[in-house]
Amino acid sequence: MDEFHEGIKPPRIARSFLLWFIKPELAEEVEGDLYEKYVRKFRSTSHFKARVEYWYQVFNYLRPFAIRHFGVIPKINVGMLRNYFKISFRNLLKHKGYSIINIFGLTVSLTVVLLMLLWVRHEWSMDKFHEEDANLYRVKRTIPLENNTLDVYAGISYPMIKAAADEIPAVKGWIPIGYPFQDNLQWNEQVIRASGTFGNADYFKAFSFPVLKGDVDRLDQSQNAIVISRQLAINMFGQEWQDALGKTIHIHDNGDFIVEAIYEDMPDNSSLQSQFIYSFGAHLAVNDWLLEWTNNGMQGVIWLEDNADPTQVRETLEEMFHSHQEGDRKEGCFLQPFSDNYLYSNFNDQGEVSGGRIEYVRIFLIAAILLLIISCINFVNLATARATERAKEVGVRKTIGAQRKSLITQFLVESFLVTGLSLGLGIFLGWLLVPYLNILTGKSLVIPFGDPLFWAGLLSILIVTSLMAGSYPALILSSFKPISILKGRMADRRGEASFRKALVVFQFSLALLLITGALVIRNQVNYIQNAHLGIARDNLLMIHQDEAISQKLEVLEDKITQDPSILGFTVAGPFPHNMQASTSGVQWPGKRPDQENVEVSILWTASSFPEVFDIPLVAGSYYREKTGIDTMHVVLNETAADLMLLGDDPVGKVITWWGKPREVIGVLKDFHNRSFYEKIEPSGFLFEPANAGNVFIKVKSGEMKEAIAAVEEAFAEVVPDVPLAFDFVDEEYRSMYTSEVLTGKLANYFAVISIIISSLGLFGLITFIAKKKTREIGIRKILGASVSSLMQLMSRQFVQLVLLALLIAIPISYFILQKWLDRFAYTVEVNWWMIFGSTAVLGILFTFLSIGYQSLKAATHSPVDSLRSE
Repeated sequence: MDEFHEGIKPPRIARSFLLWFIKPELAEEVEGDLYEKYVRKFRSTSHFKARVEYWYQVFNYLRPFAIRHFGVIPKINVGMLRNYFKISFRNLLKHKGYSIINIFGLTVSLTVVLLMLLWVRHEWSMDKFHEEDANLYRVKRTIPLENNTLDVYAGISYPMIKAAADEIPAVKGWIPIGYPFQDNLQWNEQVIRASGTFGNADYFKAFSFPVLKGDVDRLDQSQNAIVISRQLAINMFGQEWQDALGKTIHIHDNGDFIVEAIYEDMPDNSSLQSQFIYSFGAHLAVNDWLLEWTNNGMQGVIWLEDNADPTQVRETLEEMFHSHQEGDRKEGCFLQPFSDNYLYSNFNDQGEVSGGRIEYVRIFLIAAILLLIISCINFVNLATARATERAKEVGVRKTIGAQRKSLITQFLVESFLVTGLSLGLGIFLGWLLVPYLNILTGKSLVIPFGDPLFWAGLLSILIVTSLMAGSYPALILSSFKPISILKGRMADRRGEASFRKALVVFQFSLALLLITGALVIRNQVNYIQNAHLGIARDNLLMIHQDEAISQKLEVLEDKITQDPSILGFTVAGPFPHNMQASTSGVQWPGKRPDQENVEVSILWTASSFPEVFDIPLVAGSYYREKTGIDTMHVVLNETAADLMLLGDDPVGKVITWWGKPREVIGVLKDFHNRSFYEKIEPSGFLFEPANAGNVFIKVKSGEMKEAIAAVEEAFAEVVPDVPLAFDFVDEEYRSMYTSEVLTGKLANYFAVISIIISSLGLFGLITFIAKKKTREIGIRKILGASVSSLMQLMSRQFVQLVLLALLIAIPISYFILQKWLDRFAYTVEVNWWMIFGSTAVLGILFTFLSIGYQSLKAATHSPVDSLRSE
């Protein structure tokens, strides 16, 4: 087959259509016939026209075949369609102000929609890439508490999940999930800090993390086996990373391990992120308490056979779990699809899913859609307001025989053109802004230009937005009667004016709702970040305590505290601001049956813990300085003392902790030991410095640089083989609320953008009304009307509409935001009158800024010129 002129071949996608409708053996002949019959005659025309005509002929050639599949399909008239686009483009150029307002508003909103859809797409894809996704389930516990309520814990016991794999035929495998941790990995002189955890061979068989080299089965066969990611291998071994197998890596807190395999880096849309996985057997060997059925120190996933019934597996697993428990109020368990855990991680007091990150996904998606609606309202308002200006055009076209459907098509094409231009600009702006979105969200998002679904989504947005913005104006404009128009009896109909007012109210209600939401969310986020927790978090360094540090802890403390920039030194674990470790093995006199499963949080500490973290004692004393551990005493917080009904003088009372009596020697004042979503938990503080897990160093305010230098010097002298790696406690605390901080920032952006777009719409409307009332304003000025009275005349109705929008937005925003705040156990004291007052002031201020200039311009215009223009 000959080629198009200038080396252009018929589009390959056309052949796909031909193959779909026609027998494959005839497709080549048919395509050649199309080429010979319709394309050669366009050799003298442009490349673009040849392409358009080819597609036009392909469509009409296939039309009879398509009718058999889809029913009647209209024939395309390329000349008419080209004419529609010409007229639409001329109208855009003729009315530049309105065009700029519409295109700017739609461009901004479509850019936001595109960016939010990228983020939402990424969130929805989390953990769904695993080939065995349908067969992977997290095992979670339900703990019966007081008042017939249930608490849900992700932690489970190792014997439970191991028995499930060994004794339930439908369970194909099991995967232990450990809490990821940062540690120093060393090979020869090379030291790299990386994140990792423990695992087994099923970790790579059930999850789709490709193994590039080696044998992951060694994780089950050898306790000193480790597998590492490709990037970690490159960082550690350089160009010889593929020869890493068999080499020994030293993990400073765990010992020596032999590299048995290298796996591909875990993708960004995986909730599991580890640069190394070492043998679970090694972890189990030094943590034999995991062998207890009542200890829930890890999380777990079970891998089911293809035809397994998850409900039946859960029932069998729960029966097995119950057989190893005592008492009447036994813990239960349930299975949650592994890929659901990321978005649906919150549960109510009946153990049912109540939300999670999915709430933020919905909030951002809804906010983006609201912005798009606000922009479309601008389009509709301006188009209907300009209806009388285009009435003559409609009248003339109808008089010379134009059908209503052709007029509707014309106006929809205009809407399509505006939306198409806006979408093109939006894609370009989105491409420019993606790096900033990645910084804001901490993701690695890219626009998937090569994904057909991406373009299908954009086409859907283009069609829906064009119809949403253009349908009503098209129906209104095409309904004008030519006789009335040509006789000059055309006026703005009352129903249309009312509709425009309703749209303005709706538009500003949405914008004011976003403003109110942004103010409340900002207050709550600021409260979380700046509230007094009852425990220090500023000017604190945190260092992971490995075995080498534990052995030299006292020497290290003496050396570090000699520096004048250091105010204190202690150890504690886990993180005091989020005490995840807990136990139900605490008994006290008078403990009720419904309190059998009450969990008490645990913190392993040293004697200096209260001083370093500024936690006052409300009764008794804390542990004295000593070596070893203290198994005879315990310190509680106020919540624990109240729960155990120890009275006004709890010191000296005896409770049973893990089967052994302990005397209460002190009570610490309550501090926030969990996130703000949860109430302060009853807690016990144990004296076990060697097992505390983290070193905390209190620094004098303003001397952090000097303190870090002192710590580096001390480490180099006392533990030279341990690379120093530290974190700031305040940053660790803020990282607990990444979603909330992101929500606050995005809410601010949405609020600002929505009010700007709404104000642009008002600006366009007041510009049109000022032009429409030119003669009336001129006559009023001649009769003595003042500038202020004319401005009031121009702006009064818009101020009234914005005030009405406030009355609608305030109760709705109060209801929605109160629901959002109810998710937190501790919330800021919201001064609703101040919030709503600020919203009202901002709304009215933006209204005056939008309409003030045009009102003043119209009111100060020369009346002579105004009357002459008529």
